[in-house]
Amino acid sequence: MKNLIRKAGFLTLVGLFALATGGIFNAANGADWPERDIILIVPYAAGGGYDVVARATAPYIEKHLPKKANVVVKNVPGAGGKIGFMEMVRSKADGYTIAVLDPADVAVLQVSGQLEGVDVLKLSWLGRLDKLPDLLTVSAKSGFKTPADMKSRPVRFAGIGPGVTFRSAVIAKGIGADARFISYDGTSPASIATMQGDLDAFVVNWVSATRMIDTSEGKLVAMFVAASERVPQKMEIPSAKDLGVNVEESVLGYSHILVGPANVPADVKKLLVSVLEKTFADPAWVEQMNKAKYPPSPLTGEKLNAGIAQTLKATEGLKEIIAGLGIK
Repeated sequence: MKNLIRKAGFLTLVGLFALATGGIFNAANGADWPERDIILIVPYAAGGGYDVVARATAPYIEKHLPKKANVVVKNVPGAGGKIGFMEMVRSKADGYTIAVLDPADVAVLQVSGQLEGVDVLKLSWLGRLDKLPDLLTVSAKSGFKTPADMKSRPVRFAGIGPGVTFRSAVIAKGIGADARFISYDGTSPASIATMQGDLDAFVVNWVSATRMIDTSEGKLVAMFVAASERVPQKMEIPSAKDLGVNVEESVLGYSHILVGPANVPADVKKLLVSVLEKTFADPAWVEQMNKAKYPPSPLTGEKLNAGIAQTLKATEGLKEIIAGLGIK
């Protein structure tokens, strides 16, 4: 009788262990994933470009998930995107917390020593939504008609967070301009200051820039797209190459990329990437992104990881610019 009791107890323990470990393995393998809502962190305030593309994409991630779950957009602004970024990094690596980020901005934070030991390359990069070249915009009151004009005197640039300030400095270096940065909390106040002549220039992605130029009543002027080619949607705006300006393209422009913390289980990451690839192939998502004026440029897998590694390497090669700006 005692042997039967011992045997029954042993089998019960084995069964409980199997259930427990089976649950762990299933979670790791993504067999039951997702079992709850997914949080999509936007590290900036509502209404900006990151917020727009996140909200345009979230419903289509929901649509293509293997099980019903909500994708909840959560705005976590502050410190030039660092607060939201660190919330994602410190979250549990289970695929339920992801963020939309620009790797160029994150690379600046890493090179300037602000990421508290985080290795950008070890994060779980999932998929790129778009890629938007920067546009150098100048004040009509500045008198600048060509890049050469910008060498004639110090140029007052808008300093809009560490990433934009760095990219502006890279563009100024390509021109040979003496850039003097004045801090502004966002593109909107910077554009107003530029229209008023309190600033000479600012740099932002071409979508946002052309919106502001088109409504400025001639007070803002497009100088050039900071790339080797023109933007197909705005062929009238010259590229940097057209005007003889050499710029380091790998650290310029905006790429909205979805990313999770390091060590997301391989099968969960694979499932998330698969969901994104289905989203990218969905004509309704493409239409939604174009409607939002953010033309999609999707990318996943090794090409995405290679591009992020290239961005980080190029940013490290320009660390003297970051040091000179005093980005902290």
